[in-house]
Amino acid sequence: MNDPLTVKAIERGTVRVFALDMTAREVDRLRNPGPPPGFAFSDDPAKDFPDYVASDDERDPIATLLGTDLADSDFVEVFHTDDISAIGLATYLVEGNGAAEAQIEADRARLDALHGHVVIVLSAAFGGQATTLRPDPRLTLVGCYTEPPPAPVLPLPQYDSAKGIIAGPPVKVVSDAAMGGRVAAVVLLLLFLFVMAFVWMAA
Repeated sequence: MNDPLTVKAIERGTVRVFALDMTAREVDRLRNPGPPPGFAFSDDPAKDFPDYVASDDERDPIATLLGTDLADSDFVEVFHTDDISAIGLATYLVEGNGAAEAQIEADRARLDALHGHVVIVLSAAFGGQATTLRPDPRLTLVGCYTEPPPAPVLPLPQYDSAKGIIAGPPVKVVSDAAMGGRVAAVVLLLLFLFVMAFVWMAA
């Protein structure tokens, strides 16, 4: 992948990792847009949402953060690295998101050294459509990783013993000459019996 911010059409198996510079409150609002349950609005929006930055459109906040109309937040994770401190970000990307272990190993130290909020974006978030990401300045691309290719399907080994079991015992094919000889022998036998019967009756 030449430009990690360029999403190609029908992209599959790519995992993009961003560092997110936001307060805990901003991240909570990002993951749960809208007012909290039971919130009572006042007449002053600035008072209700003192750190809210209005957008010119009504896009999903995740899509707005990534700078694209095509991001499906169902395939985007936003969390703090403390939430996965037991295993570390590098291991989480391999075991939780299917990133190629060889690629992650090259960046393991840098990934595990991250502290703060991160955003993980899977290819499925773009629905197989091409787009270019223009991330919010609070997002910093950390790395772009791919899933390992599927293992090739190998043909089943063929053994002579298995062939015999599957195919059954060999069948001997009788040639036309052999079949003709057998028919002639039967005719001669019947003729001999007929002559013997005729001689016996004449006696």
